[in-house]
Amino acid sequence: MTDLRSYALGNQDVIAFVRHATPGVIDKYVGTLDYATARFNTILLWLSQKPLQADQHREDIEQCYQAIQKFYRYTKHYLMWPYWLKPVASIVLYRIGKTEIPKIKKLLTTLDN
Repeated sequence: MTDLRSYALGNQDVIAFVRHATPGVIDKYVGTLDYATARFNTILLWLSQKPLQADQHREDIEQCYQAIQKFYRYTKHYLMWPYWLKPVASIVLYRIGKTEIPKIKKLLTTLDN
């Protein structure tokens, strides 16, 4: 993906998933997706106004997008997999949430300064 608009369109499934998630079932995963997607969309909005900075941070944007998509995919796996496979999805979600999702906030603070 090369265009900022394509990143925003790629996250439409994630936004719809968060909007229609059943409360109480997987709140911590949906909350993480909600915050990460909101921050990422803020980054995209910010960079759409400053195309030179967007070119400088192209790799970081791609990493953030991939982290959100991976977290979304494993959240869906957590919901659909049998109970004996849920710990595997939970461990992967924990790892993504601790190592990859914080990069979104870091990029947002970098752009904010």
